[in-house]
This record gives sequence, C-alpha cells and structure tokens, in this order.
Amino acid sequence: MKKNIRGNKNVRLIVLLILIAIAAGMWWYGDKTDNKILKTGGAVVGGVAGLATGLEMTNHDYDLKKLWETGSLKESLMKRDENGNLVNIGMICDAEEKGFYNYNCDDFETQEEAQQVYEACDTDVMGLDRDHDGIVCEHLPHAKKA
Repeated sequence: MKKNIRGNKNVRLIVLLILIAIAAGMWWYGDKTDNKILKTGGAVVGGVAGLATGLEMTNHDYDLKKLWETGSLKESLMKRDENGNLVNIGMICDAEEKGFYNYNCDDFETQEEAQQVYEACDTDVMGLDRDHDGIVCEHLPHAKKA
C-alpha cells in the first residue's frame, strides 16, 4: 500500500500543495511578528515546494549529478510520459554504470517498467534479475492494460 501511495501522482501533488500552504503560513506569520528567520524559512520552503510541484505537473525530473557535471539543464533532463514512465532510459543505465545511483526494484512502479530498463541497459548492472531467468522485479505489480 505504501508503494501505491508514493507512486500516486495526485497524492504527491497534494503533499506538495500542503507544504506550499504551510510555507505561506510561515511567511505570513513571520511577516506579522517581524520574525525574519521564519519569514525566510517560509520563502525557501515555499520556493522549493513550488519548484517540485512544477516538475511533478510537467512530468520532468533532473539528474542532479549530470547537472553538476555539465551545467546544462537540457542534458540532465529526465522525462516521464503522461503515465509517469521514464522516457529517456539511457540516463538510468549511465547513472548506474558510473556508480552514481544504485537502482533497485523499489525505484520502479511496475514490473514492465523495470523490465524495459533492464533490456535497454543490455546488462544487469543493477542486479534486478536475482534468479537469472530474464524476468526482473517479479514481485512488482503489472501495468494496467489500456
């Protein structure tokens, strides 16, 4: 159930909107009481939550290591389709091979998504296929048929 909640885009958006509301309250109360620390904290939290909300709504994410290395937002962009599936899987293969991020089955929402990444990377550097039968993350739910 926890995975279903975390994987639900609407739940993530609601949490982000709640954080924005809390940040607005912090800013307002800090302004009212002349508490600059509270006001600044509200502005920072609100800004970060606002940015995260924008990324979530547009199905974008950024590989922060690639951003740091290249300084290019365009090169570090990781896109998801309308269903939340990763579009540019090659970046996952690169991140794993360079030791930046160790992907595991919990990073995928469905078995099909994990299988797609496994096949695109052309090697099991991630250890997703523990029983070596060619089918990865067998415990994950299957994608719903359209």
